[in-house]
Amino acid sequence: MDLGHAAASNAIPAPHANEKAINILARSLFRQMRDQGYSAEQIIGLSSALIELVRADLSRGAGAQ
Repeated sequence: MDLGHAAASNAIPAPHANEKAINILARSLFRQMRDQGYSAEQIIGLSSALIELVRADLSRGAGAQ
């Protein structure tokens, strides 16, 4: 599949496919961070920071679609 073409598509992915892609991304990021020597505590810190960014975004109304 051509990623450029997929990005330009107006098709909305099925919720299951989107959830699967997010899980794959999370596992990949986790493995990369562990391979680079990040501790569990540092990974939790990153996760907390991401959650805080999403929370702030939602509180500004930017997350509403």
